[in-house]
Amino acid sequence: MIHLHNGDSTVLTARRAGIPGRHVAFRETLVTGPVRAALDEVQWIEDRARFLAEQYGENLLRTRTDLLEQERMLDDALHEDETVLWFEYDLFCLINFLYLLNREAKARRLTIVWSPEPLGAMDEAELVHQFQSRAAPLPSMMRSAAAAWEAYTADDPTALNRWLAEPSDDFPFLRDGLRLHASRFPSMRDGLGEVERRAMTGIAAGAADFGSLFARFDDAPPRFGFGDTEFRRHLRLLATCAIPMITMAEKEILALTPAGQNVLDGKIDFIDLNNAAFWLGGAFLTRPRHWRWDGVRSVICDFLRPVDHPDEPNLPPGENHRSQT
Repeated sequence: MIHLHNGDSTVLTARRAGIPGRHVAFRETLVTGPVRAALDEVQWIEDRARFLAEQYGENLLRTRTDLLEQERMLDDALHEDETVLWFEYDLFCLINFLYLLNREAKARRLTIVWSPEPLGAMDEAELVHQFQSRAAPLPSMMRSAAAAWEAYTADDPTALNRWLAEPSDDFPFLRDGLRLHASRFPSMRDGLGEVERRAMTGIAAGAADFGSLFARFDDAPPRFGFGDTEFRRHLRLLATCAIPMITMAEKEILALTPAGQNVLDGKIDFIDLNNAAFWLGGAFLTRPRHWRWDGVRSVICDFLRPVDHPDEPNLPPGENHRSQT
């Protein structure tokens, strides 16, 4: 038996509780960076390794090796007597969970702990209860997971709109989680994603240091599920974009710039100030071609702008014209 957990704290508690089997933390952040469909394993690992190494300051070779070893572990898990997935209701977990539901769909026996409460905060007795209550995912849940993963990894994110309208009775939190993902796209109002808006709104309200801002970003209970490292990454992007939205001084003292205040007030659009060039799932957003979140209608909208240089379209990093033919 092998258990794939959402974090190291859950692994340690499960081991102390004596829950039988091998306990492993799934170490990925598929909620960030390129997550493209239809890649072979080599390109998939290269895509992920380059993003993770660049964004989190990790060694590229070590990151590539770690991802390859993890994929081999997932291959081996298919042959275990039972594979148990332990994840909880937040966006970070949901995306990893969708991946593993599809990756381990042909396991000998697949069971899940899909928890509305944070697993890392549970004590040993509570985790034992969760383990004893585990169940095999329903076939309808597996079908939803496959279709939702296909939409998340699509190069056109409007494929997600079918999941944003109505809840999925067979898959709790799927709609709410994908709505959180959709809210990360630039808004119709000001070009900010919801993560950036929450950060800038918190700073404007007086959260002038990282600890205070992080504590109010996603509380009671957390639903984006970002750790402090991922939240810092978003703050760095706001501070280092072409026209910065915030400043980060020594000891992580934070403040809005005048441009940031104007964007937050809806006087100017963030994407108009800063060229978009980032991934959300399988979609690569550029300034001339990106997508917007319409929070009123709860849909992702295609958004086109004239290309400044038609002969030189914006392409994802590492791609060239020949690769598009």
